Amino acid sequence: MPEKITQEPGEASLEEELERERRDHALIDEEKLGMDELEEEHLKRERQPGAQAGR
Repeated sequence: MPEKITQEPGEASLEEELERERRDHALIDEEKLGMDELEEEHLKRERQPGAQAGR
């Protein structure tokens, strides 16, 4: 006897896809934030007098 489906076909996959996109966007935002911080640190080192070149 087949089981009853409580959701429309494809509904779960749509919700899963939306959740996956939210996680991807959160990861991208974290990566951008991390890259911005790294760039700021790099620029700070370049501006400091007597900073080591070619590190």
